[in-house]
Amino acid sequence: MPVGERVRMKVQTDVDASRTLLKLLNETRLEADDLRKRLEGDERTLLSTRLIMGHELKRPTTAIRGYLDLALEQFDRNTGTDAVDAIKKAQNECGLIDELNSFFLRLLKADGRRIAGHGEIVDMDRCIDEILGHFPDDLGARARVTVQISPDAAEFRSSPDAIKIILMNIVENALLYSEAGKPVEVRVERAPDRRGAASCDLLKIRVTDSGRGIPEEFVKMVFEPFVRLHEHVAQGVGLGLTLVRSLAELHGGSVRIRSEEGQGTAVYVTLPETPETDGRAVLT
Repeated sequence: MPVGERVRMKVQTDVDASRTLLKLLNETRLEADDLRKRLEGDERTLLSTRLIMGHELKRPTTAIRGYLDLALEQFDRNTGTDAVDAIKKAQNECGLIDELNSFFLRLLKADGRRIAGHGEIVDMDRCIDEILGHFPDDLGARARVTVQISPDAAEFRSSPDAIKIILMNIVENALLYSEAGKPVEVRVERAPDRRGAASCDLLKIRVTDSGRGIPEEFVKMVFEPFVRLHEHVAQGVGLGLTLVRSLAELHGGSVRIRSEEGQGTAVYVTLPETPETDGRAVLT
């Protein structure tokens, strides 16, 4: 075989080997990216479940204890009306426990990027009304909170449990860290998703208060576990906003805060609409 032919064949062999190696490297990179996304999803799921157990389940049990104590006190005074109302509120809190427990079980079944079950059509007006009904009377939630929902966002396919927990924590913070009687505004809108090739709509929630505000150097820190500002204002361990961010990201969304000390705070939450699927709702 001529020398030139042998050289050509060797060069071709080297080229083929290089192409094979590049293909294998590319496949390995894709597999590594997929594994990384799964691990990140698993971490978000684990964080959400831990926070629900450690933070959210405490809310209704504390409320139930308070309502039942009030009911007993009213019965002792031989007045039935207020006692019955307190007992009904305790029953509502028991319903919230059932919802949280069901959501917790669904999160446990998640495989990192998917969560068992369909997204549901959420009636946003009803959802927010139920949330306001869970707050203690001394916060004056129904009198202080104004709600504006754009007509095209009145119904939105998503996780009702995630939306309820997210809104409950943000609105509660706005009420607690504003002076008594100061208004809190909740705005809900629908917008097209312009992120990449996604074709679903986005639910955009904004909760605004005129409270103490957050110093600039602490704005990013408030999403970290156990970080609390103005500890003398309200009880808690500093997990509420951590849970809000975890749930938003778990469902493919995001949360951000704009605040100025002494001027109030605005919290923005964005959630993508859950597509109608034949079995599982995809988490990005």
